[in-house]
Amino acid sequence: MSNKTKRNLALVMVCLSVVLYILIFVEQIFFHYKPDWWMWVAAPCCFVVFLGLYRNFSQAVKEDDKYGPMKK
Repeated sequence: MSNKTKRNLALVMVCLSVVLYILIFVEQIFFHYKPDWWMWVAAPCCFVVFLGLYRNFSQAVKEDDKYGPMKK
């Protein structure tokens, strides 16, 4: 799997974690559902982890463009 593919996958996961957080708010406001504490913690944690992966693979893509991909 190339670094560009990993970067794009991490970006999709970041977007999904933001959507998950928005859905938690919507459920609480409109449906009066009280989410558990772990739901409030899980969404930001996923966001931070996947944002870190996105940044890491973005740097790797820049290095691939500059030096070429590593050959094994």
